Amino acid sequence: MIRLLKIELKKVWPNRAFRLLSIMYMVAMVIIAMGVMPFLRWMKSKFEDFDLDGLDPTIIPFYEFPDIWQNLTSVAIWFKLLLGFSLIYSITNEFSYRTIRQNVIDGLSKHEFILSKIIMAGFLALASTATLFVLGLITGFMYSSELSFGLIFSDSYFLIGFFLQLFAFLLFTLFVGVLIRKSIIAMGLLVFWILAVENGFYIYSQVKQISWIEYLLPVKSINSLIHNPFPKYVFMEIQDWIAFPELALVIAYGALFYWATIRLVVKRDL
Repeated sequence: MIRLLKIELKKVWPNRAFRLLSIMYMVAMVIIAMGVMPFLRWMKSKFEDFDLDGLDPTIIPFYEFPDIWQNLTSVAIWFKLLLGFSLIYSITNEFSYRTIRQNVIDGLSKHEFILSKIIMAGFLALASTATLFVLGLITGFMYSSELSFGLIFSDSYFLIGFFLQLFAFLLFTLFVGVLIRKSIIAMGLLVFWILAVENGFYIYSQVKQISWIEYLLPVKSINSLIHNPFPKYVFMEIQDWIAFPELALVIAYGALFYWATIRLVVKRDL
């Protein structure tokens, strides 16, 4: 596994598009984690300019332990498309420049080739989760009004949910890249699927009150693992835990795309 990861890192890091998209994703995560309080303070100053001193958005406990873990993960997951694009670039370039053939000639089996891409997806998901954990600790210690070991780690399981969400989505993007083999078309199809197809079916299911349809939408199901926590700040009920059926659905979709991606590569001619 380590050998395949090293091989993959040597191949993808010189790729400018991969580096740019990965760096953009990490910068977005830092902005999410570090930029909320400055933004709330800016809003407070604007309210004061309009003589609305009674409105103080800085009291929103975005960084309070243990809420910070659900808050950060629920926002950070929306930037996953950047990592998805980087993986699509990685896999489609292998087909466009026929380096997959060279890899096989050099002794790497087709199964090992695609497994290196899957391991890379897992590495990116793990690195993102670790980064979010560190950023959460830093901002939590900076802004949280109460600190204790129990509070800091009580809801940290949301990080595991974030990892599974991101990994399952990256497996989906790998599947799309292997299926289409052309980077621009694959990325366009991915965006079209998320914005048009899945949202269209989701709206239809809500209108017709056919709840089971949304479970057939992979990205929608993956996104539903961690629920939006922010309505609670206006005294609305939310789901502040990870439900087992939703977790099982994410794992099932991840396993499905894992199997389908490997099968596509192994069974297809190079």
